[in-house]
Amino acid sequence: MPIFDNKAPMPAGRRWGVLRCRAGDRVLRGCALLWLMAVVGTVLPTRPADAVIIIGSSAGNTSAPADAGLATRWSQVGNFSSFMGTPIASQYFLTAAHLGNLTGQAITFPDSSSYTTTARFLDPSSDLAIYQISGSFPGDKIVPMYGGSFATSQPMTIFGRGRSRTDTAVVGAAVGSGTENKGWTWGAFTGNRSWGTNTLDGIVDVEAAGPQLAYQFDVAAGADEGVLATNDSGGPVFMQEAGEWRLAGINYAVGPVSVRETETGPTLNAAVYDYGGLYLDVGGTWTFQSPIGPNKPAVSYSSSIPANAAWISSVITVPEPHTWVLVGTAGVVCVAWRWRRFSAVAADV
Repeated sequence: MPIFDNKAPMPAGRRWGVLRCRAGDRVLRGCALLWLMAVVGTVLPTRPADAVIIIGSSAGNTSAPADAGLATRWSQVGNFSSFMGTPIASQYFLTAAHLGNLTGQAITFPDSSSYTTTARFLDPSSDLAIYQISGSFPGDKIVPMYGGSFATSQPMTIFGRGRSRTDTAVVGAAVGSGTENKGWTWGAFTGNRSWGTNTLDGIVDVEAAGPQLAYQFDVAAGADEGVLATNDSGGPVFMQEAGEWRLAGINYAVGPVSVRETETGPTLNAAVYDYGGLYLDVGGTWTFQSPIGPNKPAVSYSSSIPANAAWISSVITVPEPHTWVLVGTAGVVCVAWRWRRFSAVAADV
């Protein structure tokens, strides 16, 4: 997935300063505008993501979840190049647009079945891409899509592939004096399927990339708490609706990623649960981030499925009743968001 690196310029057309709740192209009445925190007054870039990194272990969660519904989803999601794709209809699956044109490559499932892609469709208003396959997916491979509203602290499960974390801690300044651990450096790209959990913190409108589900990397949230990394792009986010896990998002970006422990030290790519006490690249200058106050965690972003229901419907011209749980919804419904802060740096994964 694309991750915007701190050292790279912000991609053209992306404005990270305003959080807003939308229904389609209309900002919902009663949704407060929330400001994306900028470091030293400057909005920093983000990067694309690899495997789902978790708090509890550098090994990650690389086998199917224990939850029966999620275990079924694990078998339904395919490997697509170095990324993932999720079937949503008999000839179509969803992934991220920023992966580039992978038409002609195959999507392969845990049961070893494989389907060659024949066409790609891009949403002009988001980072979503739909691929068409030769032949048809069987019904038991098709994943229902989420069509409801979103609420703050709503549980989610994230699937992805790629880069793990190490057990090497990133160390920064603590409040008062001394140092403390802030996260871990990234490990190697493995291509392994993995999963983590999180809860929804808010929705940010990223203009060309569309409305994004945003969720923080909270060190106190438990062993399975997940954050995106490179190659998690295109992986699915699942939320529960009507008693089942449905496709609610497609992984897009994460940030901050690149940090330094000292102003002139080496630049580290890392999964950070608190960049307070570290240095971030602000406009070309490595700038110290105050450790005072609550943790300043990395934030992951996944493209909202309900917000892009109309486009998805337009591509899949013959809706399948068991698949189209989101047709007829108004998109994202704003609820009373609780938001402490928002990461200043993000990158496509």
